[in-house]
Amino acid sequence: MTAEALAQPSVQTPTEAPSQVRLRRKQKVVEITWPDGLESRLSCLVLRKSCACSGCSAARQKGAITLIDADIGIDNLNVHGVSAMQFHFTDGHNRGLYPWTYLRQLCEQLS
Repeated sequence: MTAEALAQPSVQTPTEAPSQVRLRRKQKVVEITWPDGLESRLSCLVLRKSCACSGCSAARQKGAITLIDADIGIDNLNVHGVSAMQFHFTDGHNRGLYPWTYLRQLCEQLS
């Protein structure tokens, strides 16, 4: 499945927050454990390509090619409110929010 297809959050019932999120900077992955026991590893590249912020979504809809360094990492991550995660990528991008439902969807599709 392409990042473009993944970057379209679907409307679903809210997903429970992960029980654990670990940033592995050296491996450039985020490890997520969900309350039901699902354990996932998402690369920083996949997360960056899957950004659903308005700028990234508009660029994909226009067919614009966004070049992303394959070696991209995450400097920091934050829980945003009670329903989403925000990643601060090494390319300076940090506008996208990843609601729990969307993040879970990525984990299920890519794990």
